[in-house]
This record gives sequence, C-alpha cells and structure tokens, in this order.
Amino acid sequence: MFNLIKKINKLPIKLTIKHYFLFGESGNLLKDKKLDSVESWEVLRVKHPHFSISSKREEWLRACELEIKKDGQDRGLIKRAKDVVGILEKINVKTIFSVGVGGAGLEYQIKKIRPDIRLICSEYSQLNVDLLKSVFWECDSIILFDIKNGDWKSILGNYGEDILILIYRVDASLTDLEWKRVFQEMFDAGVQNILYIPSGFLTILSLFYRFRQRLWWKITNKEMVFAGYLRTEKTFKDYWKSLYDENEIITGGLKSFLLKKKM
Repeated sequence: MFNLIKKINKLPIKLTIKHYFLFGESGNLLKDKKLDSVESWEVLRVKHPHFSISSKREEWLRACELEIKKDGQDRGLIKRAKDVVGILEKINVKTIFSVGVGGAGLEYQIKKIRPDIRLICSEYSQLNVDLLKSVFWECDSIILFDIKNGDWKSILGNYGEDILILIYRVDASLTDLEWKRVFQEMFDAGVQNILYIPSGFLTILSLFYRFRQRLWWKITNKEMVFAGYLRTEKTFKDYWKSLYDENEIITGGLKSFLLKKKM
C-alpha cells in the first residue's frame, strides 16, 4: 500500500514552478527582494541565522556537527557524507570538486571520514569563499567558481580528469535552460563523474502544501521572496539524458543521481 501511495504521489511529468520563501527582516535587504544574485546571497551569509556562515571556527564546527541548525545540514548529513565516501571508493576516485558549498557541512563531514580525499570547495561569492577559508582548515582548496558561467575545462586542467563533481542542493538556483547548458558544458569539457543531489522533488502532495502555504502567506500579508525553482524528478532527468548514464541512489535519505559520461 505504501509503495502504491508513493507511486500515485509521484508526478510522472516535467514540471517546474517558482519557489518562494519567507526570510523575515533579511528579505528586505536582498537585491531586488529576490534570492537570485551574489549580492542577495551575501546578505543571507551574514544576516540570516539559518543561512549565515560564522567566521568563528568553533561556531562553524558546531553547525557542521548539527548542534546549530543551518541550511542544507539536516539529520541525514553525516550518513550522506558516508554514502558519498562509499561512492568515491566504488568508482575509485580520490578528488572531489564541490560546487555551491554554502556552509560546507557535508564537505566537512566527508573530509572528517576520509582526510586523504582531495577536496576542492567552490562558491560564486567571494565573501563566502573568504568566510570558509577562515574556518574550514581541513579543505585542500576553496576557490571562486560560478557553476553557471565557469570554465569546466580549466577545472579539469587544474585538478585532473579523475575527479567527482559534487552538486549538492543547489538545484533551485538555476533555470531549466541554465541547467541543461551546464550539463552540456561539463560534457563538452570531458567531465566523467557527477554526483547530483537535489533538495527534493515536486509531488502531488508537495504541490498542494506549497500552494496552500502561499495562499496563507497572501492572506496574512507575509512578504514572499522569490528563491529559485522547484521541479519534478522527470524534469531533472531531462538535463542529462543524452549526455550521461544515470544510476539512482540514496545518499543520507535523499534520492540522488550518480552520472557517468556516455561514450
């Protein structure tokens, strides 16, 4: 019965909707009152308690160990890190290039489990890069890189082709066309291995709850902020279907996709 309910709940169509969030007082400080720019993200990294990154090592470590609740760092984080390490061992890769790392809680846990893994973290905000450099001492390199406009050939040139690109919970930040272009550019550059971990998928129930929530926010005069996009599972698969072979896996409770470049 449970599997039947899951199957019915799953939306077997391509669908993308806009995502809105309440950021409280921080929402008024965002550029154009939207979360779609470096400037807006930098506001959250400094001002918002759920999205901020501490410049104090001890406080940052507490967040990485789930003692402080932060964006992208749920109860499955440590298990997720173990699962990622298991994937690295399975495909015999010892270098991770992780994009849009935010507070880098997952990356910290990966390095904690396997200190010998070469870890390169990237962000498209210089502020975020500087904050992480001040606290994430274990990381081999923290660089400025824009997943949407970055040069993937230079990444392979600098760090080698034997690498796993980790894309963790940054799916909301780009449009469908932008994601398709990113995968095409990775393919053209020769990227062989990608681990894509979305925040989640749109389902019938999640659509109902989100639209009900938006209605309540409007009724109660809450100021909603545009924060990206939400999608069905089928939408994601369309990004890479002609470029990469996919293996559906679970990483710390999240459905994920291990992608291998088609020959």
